[in-house]
Amino acid sequence: MAAPVCITGATGFVGSHIVDAFLQAGVPVRAAVRSPDDPDKTGHLIEMAQRHGTELTFHGANLAEPGSFDQAIQGCEGVIHTAASVRLAAPDPQKQIVDPSINGTRNVLTACTNAGIRRVVMTSSVAALGNYRASQDHPLSEADWNDAATLQTDPYGLAKCQAERLAWSMSEEAGWDLVVCNPSLVLGPVFNKRHCAASPATVGDILKRAFPANPRICFGIVDARDVAQAHLAAYQRPDAQGRHVLAAGTRWMRDIAVLLDGVFPERRLKTRTLPNLLMRIGARFDQRLDPHVLSDLLGRVPHYDGSHAVDALGISYRDVDSSVVDTAKSMIESGLIR
Repeated sequence: MAAPVCITGATGFVGSHIVDAFLQAGVPVRAAVRSPDDPDKTGHLIEMAQRHGTELTFHGANLAEPGSFDQAIQGCEGVIHTAASVRLAAPDPQKQIVDPSINGTRNVLTACTNAGIRRVVMTSSVAALGNYRASQDHPLSEADWNDAATLQTDPYGLAKCQAERLAWSMSEEAGWDLVVCNPSLVLGPVFNKRHCAASPATVGDILKRAFPANPRICFGIVDARDVAQAHLAAYQRPDAQGRHVLAAGTRWMRDIAVLLDGVFPERRLKTRTLPNLLMRIGARFDQRLDPHVLSDLLGRVPHYDGSHAVDALGISYRDVDSSVVDTAKSMIESGLIR
């Protein structure tokens, strides 16, 4: 039997798809999660293991607690580190966004060093490459770093950039090798209600008619199933190395609304465009939105070069429209959005 792999953040949206890919490939999985005994969070993973007939065990672990990953990682061949806090804005961005990302990465990778594992595959983000403004000069690729990010202008980008740099620094002194995946906005089928509040929330907000109209925001998009296959290849291929931008294409929020309105006409979705001024005013009353981050996003198309992952990892990207529709169908058909 193959040696087990430890997957952090296994109950999350992206983590769940990664678990599914590894179980399907016959790789035993140790899921390092905060609530291993909560069936609402682990039930869908148990169903995956039963469907694929591959061993799955759960281990309690917390990114904020040094040493809490030691037991889960000990005896594994490798680790897929996907657990992360995803917040674009917070009252105290240093303590609530940056510190958890860096300290969590350090805690996991220290456990990897202590356990003598072979390889770490880390889920980073295109936010570690640069912001929307930076991508106007050239498509962001594996060569780019978001060194312009600050606590005031881009705390999430700062957190992802610093956490990934820490990982590369630690890998130079450790016995394990590091491979990184940098996905853009991840869409695809959701497994439970919690996943509707992760990156698929963009689709969920449109289905719920959460906005009076669609903000002039454009997203770089990649399917969660392709992200999972990229992580599996990054783990299994002996020649895998370095960073891998995962981006299949871009869509404006209005384009997503128009597409879904055509597929689900009975929902009478809102397909108009929201003026930037109204979006900026609304952001003053929504703690999830930071004015600096919003200023970077509004009216700009992000440009990413996701071709290297196709060549280096042997993956292919699903059509973006298919990913959008599959996300919506999973929410509606499972009754998660009414």
